[in-house]
Amino acid sequence: MRPVYLGLAVNVVLVLLKYFASINSVSASIDASLLHSLADLTFSGLIALGIAVQRLRPSLRYPFGYGRAIYVTGFAAIVLAVAYLFLGAVSEGISRLANPVVEVSETSRYLMYLSLTLNILVLVDAVRESRSTGKHPALTATVAENLADTLGDIATVVAISSGNPLIDGYGAFAVATVIALSSASLGYRYVVTLLGISAPRDVVGRVVKVALSDPRVLDVNSVRSLVLEPGRYFILLQLEVDPSTKLGELEEIRSYIADSVKLSTPSVVELVIEFTTPKEPKRSFLELLRESVKLPREV
Repeated sequence: MRPVYLGLAVNVVLVLLKYFASINSVSASIDASLLHSLADLTFSGLIALGIAVQRLRPSLRYPFGYGRAIYVTGFAAIVLAVAYLFLGAVSEGISRLANPVVEVSETSRYLMYLSLTLNILVLVDAVRESRSTGKHPALTATVAENLADTLGDIATVVAISSGNPLIDGYGAFAVATVIALSSASLGYRYVVTLLGISAPRDVVGRVVKVALSDPRVLDVNSVRSLVLEPGRYFILLQLEVDPSTKLGELEEIRSYIADSVKLSTPSVVELVIEFTTPKEPKRSFLELLRESVKLPREV
């Protein structure tokens, strides 16, 4: 999770850089960019908090642990960004268009160039880490945050380089748009997970195929799954077996499927298997596999 902590440290630096750029200039774009960096600092701070809480051990009250803390803190960060900082950027743009004055010192220009460079470096690092370790929501959020900040800084640099008050005012709107779009995308990911989204389709498909690999399993009636935390899933299987199957053999089937799932799909950390007698319609697993294709990928 190095990019998360690196992003947090860099965001502190960026807020300071943009603050000094702001007090040495009269520019809606720079002021909006400062608001954007404040949003990023809040966002990365809450994401880091979510990672810390996520590592707490499960308890009697929270038997599956605190893995979803990253989604809770991420959503809280998005609400703050949209409710306050997005509106602040829009307000700044309207104010500057009403009073079209742009005065940007050379110091402020260099500070914004430095800010853009730092954002690009952190973005590249976050993308590399995300590709090598997988789509953890903290890394996804860090990539999205730094991409949004990089685009926002590009809009700001273009606005202040032009010296045109209208471009500067609309530059603030561009920054606000970046905040809104990035927040909406991440917010959707966090909300659907908190509501109880299923495990990804490849995980569900593999578990169904493992269950059917035991010839004593006649059909798979249903598969219910849930994201417990990033990369960890709960799955409830209902399997059809012959009514004459004895209790000892049922335990053998359960043990075989559990061990096979553990080897093929270690991300399934909780697996519950129920047995039932054959029901209509037959070969329900075919419909389950067709439906599983519609399930989302890793969120």
